[in-house]
Amino acid sequence: MAAYAALLSLARSLHQILELQQNINPLHVERISSLREKVNSIVRFLEDYSAKHRGTIHRVGNEIRKAVYEAQDFMDSYLYSVIRTREDWSSSEASCDEGSLDKNLDMAFERISFMWEVVMKIKNDTAADDLHSRTYYSPVDDSSTVQITAKNMVVGFDDDLNAIKERLYEDSAKLQIISIVGMGGIGKTTLARRAHEDSLLAQYFDICAWITVSAECQRREIFWGLLQYFKKPDDEESIDESEGQLAKLVHQNLVGRRYLIVIDDIWCTKAWDDLKMIFPDDGSGSRILLTTRISDVAVHAGSSSSPFHQMNFLNEDQSWTLLQKKIFGQESCPPQLVEIGKKIARNCGGLPLTIVVVAGLLLSSSDMTKEELWENVSENISSMEPTIELQCSKILCLSYDRLPIWLKPCFLYITAFPEDYNIDVSKLIMLWVAEGFLKPSDQSKCLEDVGEQYLEDLVHRNMILVRQKGPDEKLETVGVHDMLREICTTEAEKEGFLHHVSSKTNAHKDAAENQNRRLSIHCTWSFNKWQILDSSMRSLLLFSDTLLFSSLSLSWRRLSILDALITWLNFSDVISSFVNLRYIVFVLNHLSCPHGFPASISKLPHLQTIIAHITDFGPQLQVPYEIWGLPKLRHLIIDTAFHLVHPSSNKIVAQSDLQTLETVIDFEFTEESIKILANLKKLKVVFRERRKLDDLHLHNLFRLRNLKELQLSMDYWRNNPSMIWSYDFPMSLKKLTLQGVPLPWDNIGIIGSLPNLQVLEMMNIGVIEVSEWATKEGQFLQLKYFRSSLDYLVKWEVEKEHFPILESLILERAPLINEIPCGIGEIDSLKLIELHCCSVSLADSAKRIQEQQHENGNCDFQVRLI
Repeated sequence: MAAYAALLSLARSLHQILELQQNINPLHVERISSLREKVNSIVRFLEDYSAKHRGTIHRVGNEIRKAVYEAQDFMDSYLYSVIRTREDWSSSEASCDEGSLDKNLDMAFERISFMWEVVMKIKNDTAADDLHSRTYYSPVDDSSTVQITAKNMVVGFDDDLNAIKERLYEDSAKLQIISIVGMGGIGKTTLARRAHEDSLLAQYFDICAWITVSAECQRREIFWGLLQYFKKPDDEESIDESEGQLAKLVHQNLVGRRYLIVIDDIWCTKAWDDLKMIFPDDGSGSRILLTTRISDVAVHAGSSSSPFHQMNFLNEDQSWTLLQKKIFGQESCPPQLVEIGKKIARNCGGLPLTIVVVAGLLLSSSDMTKEELWENVSENISSMEPTIELQCSKILCLSYDRLPIWLKPCFLYITAFPEDYNIDVSKLIMLWVAEGFLKPSDQSKCLEDVGEQYLEDLVHRNMILVRQKGPDEKLETVGVHDMLREICTTEAEKEGFLHHVSSKTNAHKDAAENQNRRLSIHCTWSFNKWQILDSSMRSLLLFSDTLLFSSLSLSWRRLSILDALITWLNFSDVISSFVNLRYIVFVLNHLSCPHGFPASISKLPHLQTIIAHITDFGPQLQVPYEIWGLPKLRHLIIDTAFHLVHPSSNKIVAQSDLQTLETVIDFEFTEESIKILANLKKLKVVFRERRKLDDLHLHNLFRLRNLKELQLSMDYWRNNPSMIWSYDFPMSLKKLTLQGVPLPWDNIGIIGSLPNLQVLEMMNIGVIEVSEWATKEGQFLQLKYFRSSLDYLVKWEVEKEHFPILESLILERAPLINEIPCGIGEIDSLKLIELHCCSVSLADSAKRIQEQQHENGNCDFQVRLI
């Protein structure tokens, strides 16, 4: 809801002004405190009453939103004037007209008073019962966690899955195009993914890849995405290749190899014609699995000998089975709900997407077994609408309507990202924090942790799809179904929450003429063509597949979010004027910042997140000491390792809010720096300079008591007996990555004793000393994922109790180990052994473990040989 999100932003602005009260007229402080209390009261009212009086609040939502926006503009002008005065800028800008401040405050007071009267009228009007709200409303226990199985179910489509798998493995050397056809939401992608994830595929096909096309086929992006399946992670030389060169590289990598390529969601015959030339038909038995909503596309891509696979709706029994499994898992449905449950399943029209969303709707209730709740849901999805698409749309709108008001802005924000975009979870949550959407119930709770809870809630409600999880099972990337995204986009536009434009004809004109608080641009041409003059804009997100150049417009100085991978030609000169910025993503090079990282960025008092992409500075980049002066900085992320001036060298002693620091070079962990970095949660550090380990004060690392993730890389320490790691790590660590660190296997107990460690990666151990490793009971108690090269290890002894919950073992090279210990094969929780460039004997031992696991009933266990 745009009004609620705007109120949160206004409340934060008022709080920020009060933090500067030493620079404010004391009479103003009292009035601003009163305004903040009123705004907070309105926020609490919306949280308490929005579900029961949804219709009434929706009707006045636009009035509230407009009033809030106007009040926000006045208070931003007030804040801007105060900051300019405090910073003692040039006399022409620093002159702070007290009369102007009074006027801004009066106008804001008028708008907030109007909002107060509106909500008080609703609150005091006992006749304001909204029948629509009563029908849909049921209590929601916001503290409970909704439990929905994470696996994509193919209930009712077992025959479809078997048919697809038979065609994938059929004895034909000729390239086969297998098309899955059906309406949106019927399960095409789910079926294709289940076939694609079959454990035998990795052994049968040399290459298995997945690409999503969607309505607008971006060939260059698709070719580049396919290349990632062939390239090493650090091999990026092809990013600057032309579209034709990328296509040629893809074709060359596929020639002579048996491949399976899934092309998901293709919409037109031209899209297939644009792609088909990269897929060689050289008699290797390759397959292309294609999903589309349009039969003509499937006929065009296939042949008379390869008919497409038509997906049908679920019948009533299959629908009921799917609904039960989504809600109750392996348990039985309570007898009193069976009949009404079958009615709900029947009213879903056989569309799996609708069933899944309805399941999430029921599961979001504190008492999901209440008959009245099920009756209400049944009545609201039973309609006389002529098409299943409209009926599903109604269900999805209902699901959005039923979201708690604090989740709605977070969900609507998804529309800022392009269609079928893999949304990075950490980025999304940082944006939510910067926008001010997150409001912790417990003030001691970190905002980023609140964001993770919000995201999990949206996932459990089946509003957001999980695209990728990390080895610790944390969400890494998410997405949204096309049908949900369409509703999300419509609601965002209708509520004036976010405006979205793309590179279609006159789209840049559309961006220029709309009054937009938040603007998301998806473009493929020069950003200079986008003439955006809207001074009311607060958030600008730009997505482009090419590096763009532009000037940073001073008309955008009220921006709080600037996420655009653009070379801003005047960045260093004007960035200090953007005093409201809380989140910035930018390209750092000699054109945008000729003198390196701009010290002027430290003049932005509210900045929380800095993400810089380096194109030409390299490891000599130095971030100036002024960065430590940013009072609210939470995340400093630069994609190239950089030097950071030590805080103690400039007498900086204040504790920082910094949570993420990556990737810093040769940082010294002195007592002073440890105190300043007390809130650090994620750290990536590289040591390149030849120095004694003690000189780096690494013994202080264990004092970073909030650190959850540590990535530590070292160069030049190999074969130096005096450089041996014997320091303790923070006990709070959940993920530890060591690259080139001189940690002998005899000292591995330092890591094994970490009580919360779930993910451990140890590569290129910096000790040239042949050794043995006998693990011990009572260590690695929480470890789920272990990846290592086992350098210079000749013998490894393991009992199953030593890694009690290990799920994944990934070995790369492991040159001196001939077999995986038998104890590994006895671990009940083990799901995967993956070997990269390992010996035949090591592979044979892995296959024996696979046989043992399958004999013990663990049929999901896999061995991957790469």
